[in-house]
Amino acid sequence: MATARQAFDIYRAGRLAEAAALCERLVAEAPSVEAWHILGVSRLGLDQPEAALSALDAGLALDPQRPGLLSAKTLVLNSLGRDVETVAAARAALGVDPDNPPVLSALAASLQRLGGFAEALAVHDRLLEASPKDAKALAGRAALLLLLNRPAQAARDLEAVMEIDPLHPRLAGDLMWARRQTCDWDEDAALDMLVKAELKLGRLGIAPFAALAIFDIPALHRRCATLAAPPEVPAPAWPPRPAGERLRVAYLSADLHEHATARLLAGVLEAHDRGRFEIFAVSYGPEVPGPMRDRLKAACEHWIEARALSDAEIAGRCRALGVDIAVDLKGYTQDGRPGILAHRPAPVRVSWLGYPGTLGSHVDVVLADAVTLPPEAEKDWSERVVRLPLYQPNDALGPVPSPPRRAEVGLPEDAFVFGCFNNPAKITPEVFAAWTHILKAAPDGVLWLYDGAPGAAENLRAHAAKAGIAPERLIFAPPVPHEAHLARHALVDLMLDTWPYGAHTTASDALRMGVPLLTLPGQSFASRVGASLLTALALPELIAEGRAAYVAKAVALASDRARLEGLKARLHKVVRTSAVFDPAAFARSLEAAFEGLAKR
Repeated sequence: MATARQAFDIYRAGRLAEAAALCERLVAEAPSVEAWHILGVSRLGLDQPEAALSALDAGLALDPQRPGLLSAKTLVLNSLGRDVETVAAARAALGVDPDNPPVLSALAASLQRLGGFAEALAVHDRLLEASPKDAKALAGRAALLLLLNRPAQAARDLEAVMEIDPLHPRLAGDLMWARRQTCDWDEDAALDMLVKAELKLGRLGIAPFAALAIFDIPALHRRCATLAAPPEVPAPAWPPRPAGERLRVAYLSADLHEHATARLLAGVLEAHDRGRFEIFAVSYGPEVPGPMRDRLKAACEHWIEARALSDAEIAGRCRALGVDIAVDLKGYTQDGRPGILAHRPAPVRVSWLGYPGTLGSHVDVVLADAVTLPPEAEKDWSERVVRLPLYQPNDALGPVPSPPRRAEVGLPEDAFVFGCFNNPAKITPEVFAAWTHILKAAPDGVLWLYDGAPGAAENLRAHAAKAGIAPERLIFAPPVPHEAHLARHALVDLMLDTWPYGAHTTASDALRMGVPLLTLPGQSFASRVGASLLTALALPELIAEGRAAYVAKAVALASDRARLEGLKARLHKVVRTSAVFDPAAFARSLEAAFEGLAKR
C-alpha cells in the first residue's frame, strides 16, 4: 500500500506530478497531514498555487500548528501576491518556527509592498542577524533601503553581495543605480559595461526603470523590459460591447495622491466627457489623504481601493465591471504592478504617462506623440503606437505664487542662475561634465540643483572641485511644498535638462512658470519629453542637437540677457495661448484616441 513516505521520496526526486497524483489518492483514501502537505508543495512546484493552497488548508484543518504547513502556506500566498494574508500566515508560522528564513523573507516582501517599511526593515535585520552572508537577504534589504531614501547604505549591502556572490541576479545594475542616487560614480563605467553585457546575454542585469536613466539604447531597454515582464495569462473570450453604452476606462496607479503624475493628470480626469465615458480609478498605492486625492476622487465616477488585492484579483475586478480600456500609469516605476496587465483587466491595455519606455509585453498600445516616439523608433517597442497631438498633459494655469528673495534660498543676488530640479539620480557623469564646461565659460553663473538623497550634494560638490569649479557655485534646493517649489522657479534664469532621462513633470513646472528649458533629446522616449513640450510651444531653439550645441546655447544665453529676456517673453505668451496647459483640450484628443481603440 502506498504511503506518504513514498510520496515524499518521489517529491524529493523531483517527480512532482507523480507525487501529486499519489497524494491525491492518499487523501481520498485516508487523509493525513503528511499527504496534504506533500500534495500542497508538489502543486506549488507545478505552478498550481490555488490548488496548493487548498491542500495546505486541508492539512492545517487536521493540525493547525504544523510548522511545515504554515511555512508552505506563507510562501504560496506570497507567490499569489496576497500580501495581507501573507503577513497573517507568516506571523502564525513564525509563532511556531521563529527563525525560518523563507518565511521571514516572504513577510518582509509583503510588508514592504503594503507600505510597512519600518517593520519590513526590522524583519530584514532579523534575517541578516541569523545569516549575515545571505546574498539574497542583503539584496532584499538593499532594495528596501533604496525605498527609504538611504541609498548609500543600500550600496554597502550590495557591495557585500558582490563579495559573497558576484553572479547574483541584477547585482551590477542595482549597485550602479544605488550609487547614482548619491551621484557616486565610482566604477560607473565598469558597472555599465557589466550591465550591458548581461542584457546582451539575455540576463536581466538591471531594473527596467534604472536602465532608462543609465544608457540611451532603446534596443537594450526593450530587451530589459522583456526579461522583466511577468508571464501573461491567455486572453478570455471578451463579450461584445453593448451598443450605445459609455466607454469604460480604468486608470491604474499607485500614485493617486499628491504626486507628480497626479498633478499632470488631474485636470484631464476632471475634463472627461461623462456622457461618453465612464471613468474608474484603481488605486493600489497608499491611502494618502489630502486635497489632491480628494480632487482625483471627485473627478472619477468609481474609485477602487486595491492595494490589498492581488494582480489577478484586480484584473478580475476590472473584467467584472466591464472595463473596456485599462490605462496603466506606472509600468516598471516604483510600486508599479505590471502583473495586473498580464492578467488582462480589459480588452485593450494601454501604457501611458508613468513609464517612458516599452513594457516588453502584456500591453497592446502605448500613447506617445511624434517627438517622443517618432516612426523610426517603433522597432524598439512591443506596443502599437497611438500618437496624440502632445504626449504629456498638464494642469491648467493658476495664480502665480510670489517668489522668495534670492538671499532667502542662498542664491547670490547678481549671479546668473542655471537650474536643474530633476532628481540627482538623473545626473550622469557626461551631463555633469557639460555643466562644468558651462560654468567655466560663464564665470558669474551658479548651478541651483535639487537636493536629493543624503550624500548627493557632497558628492556633486566634490566632482565640481575636481573639475576646477568652486564647490560653493553649486547650491542645493531642499524639498518644499509644491506651491513653494513652483514659486522659487522665478529665481532661475535658465533650466538645464539632463539626459538620457530628462525632465518630464519638472519640465512642465519650469515652462509653466516662464523659465526657459534647454534640453538635449537622445534616442529614447525618456530623453525626449522636454523636446516634445518645447516643440508644442514653438521654441525649437531650446532643443540642442548634441552636447557641444547644448553647452554653446547655455553659454550664449548666459552672456546675452536681452536675448534671454526675449525668450522669456515669448514663453510667457505662448504658455497662455497654446493648448499645452489646457487639460480640456487634451482630454478631447485622449478621448478620440480611446474611441479609436474601442472600434478596433
